[in-house]
Parts: sequence; C-alpha cells; structure tokens
Amino acid sequence: MKINIVGENNIKIAIVDSSDILITDVQSALDFIATVGFETGCNRIILNKSAICDDFFD
Repeated sequence: MKINIVGENNIKIAIVDSSDILITDVQSALDFIATVGFETGCNRIILNKSAICDDFFD
C-alpha cells in the first residue's frame, strides 16, 4: 500500500494505491480509515474500487 498526500486550499487528501484488497468488511474499513488517518493526518481518502471486496457493497 502506497499513500500519497495532495493538498489544496488547506485540505489534505490521502490517495491510497494498492493492488491488494484492503477492505473486506465493516471492521476492515474502520481499521483502514483509522490507520490512514493516523499515519497521514488526513480525514479525506481516495481509494480505487478494486481495493474493496465486491461483497462489501451487498
């Protein structure tokens, strides 16, 4: 997982690039959000849909 931070108008956004599935259920989503927030200080995240398990949306 690679995280890039972009910012504009005093807003920071974490862009997460990963070829792995990072989110499979609610708990993994919460853990992911907490980890990215802690590591980057960002409260906005961009993540490719391919990093989220299709069953997560059911």
